[in-house]
Amino acid sequence: MAEFKAARGTITSSWPSLQPAGGRAAGRKSEPSAWHLAAIALLCVGCVVAWRQGAFYSGGVDPVVALKALMQSAALAWAWVLAKKHGLARPLGIRSLNYLLMILSVSLIGALAAGDVMASAVIAIRVIMMALTLMLMMRSYSAEPTLLALALAMAIVGALSAGTGLALGGGARLSGGIPPLSPNEIALLAGVPALLLLHEGIRARVHWWHLALLVMLAGMLLLSESRTALIGAAAASGLMLILVRHIPLQTVIAALVAFPLLTYALLMTPILQNLMAREDSASLLTLNSRTISWSAVLNLPWDSWQRWVGTGLSTKTIPVEGQYWEEQVFDSSWISLLAQSGIIGTVIAAVWIAGVVFRAMKTAKARTLYLPLLAFILVRSFMENGLIDAGVMFLAFFAISLNLERPSAQLSIDWGNNGTLSLTGRSTQ
Repeated sequence: MAEFKAARGTITSSWPSLQPAGGRAAGRKSEPSAWHLAAIALLCVGCVVAWRQGAFYSGGVDPVVALKALMQSAALAWAWVLAKKHGLARPLGIRSLNYLLMILSVSLIGALAAGDVMASAVIAIRVIMMALTLMLMMRSYSAEPTLLALALAMAIVGALSAGTGLALGGGARLSGGIPPLSPNEIALLAGVPALLLLHEGIRARVHWWHLALLVMLAGMLLLSESRTALIGAAAASGLMLILVRHIPLQTVIAALVAFPLLTYALLMTPILQNLMAREDSASLLTLNSRTISWSAVLNLPWDSWQRWVGTGLSTKTIPVEGQYWEEQVFDSSWISLLAQSGIIGTVIAAVWIAGVVFRAMKTAKARTLYLPLLAFILVRSFMENGLIDAGVMFLAFFAISLNLERPSAQLSIDWGNNGTLSLTGRSTQ
């Protein structure tokens, strides 16, 4: 494939604007070391996971807020310095950023109308910083190492939280220790890297320690007992098997060996029973509690500004009536979008997401990996918050969206035939 180079300092959303490599090729610099990418990704993931359970940002500054802001600022500054120093200026589309800015603008209008613009503005700034950090990372590194670095950071943070949670002793479900993540958050952090490893494992492009890591992440996913995450992971795995056309013989043999072990684990141990009927009594009311908040949002008057532009990104709960509690968390990214950015913002998000899915279906080189990852994220989005927010789910979705922009997709490797688990990018010489 011929190499292309965009003018330094520009971001292009149109493939024809790229210039073929010519006389300036000799002046191009090498890709930065992989440890920079891994460190930036770890900062990004570390500053968006929950450090306190049950706490939502509503304004003001405290040590946790300040430290998270410092980590995010450090990640953005680090990525910017690398982009300026090495000057690779890889082609990058801006369609995803445009959609994001439109949604955030609508939510800020709603926050202004609600009289609570400061907290929502802070969250919006954090989301923009996350998006710009990812974009700068992809200006210095190719798409594959960037996605792998994010997955590696998720696995590290998730394993640290789960390991310390087990050491400290938790409840029936796997909960985090340091940081104190909920079972659902641990499931998300484990699910994305597990699917990436599964994709490469199906194509027999892994080493034994990759398989050991996959088993560990799958164990975290099961022990979290997050039903939404497990349904999403099962759907993504099935889709992956359908999309991968040629499965190596060694993968088939490994699957035949693993099948009886998996069947025994599901049928002869309490894993499946605990999953279907979790012991914690609160789980029995989970869906009912969610639908209470959903109904409150869906029943907002059509002639109110809250219905059309929302009340800002800081809106995480809604008052409910007829219950022994006064407020209820949304627990759905789509209901959160309706509450935070109204119908206008939700429609923009739906168009954006539909476009990403369509591009994933059209991009043959990325289809086998990105469609299953999108399936996992979008299934979770109906029962979990964070698709358009300062969270890990947004990081994963925005990275996939950027990778599927036309300039990045054109230069991407063929994941179906030549996937990679290396943080070292391809040569730019």
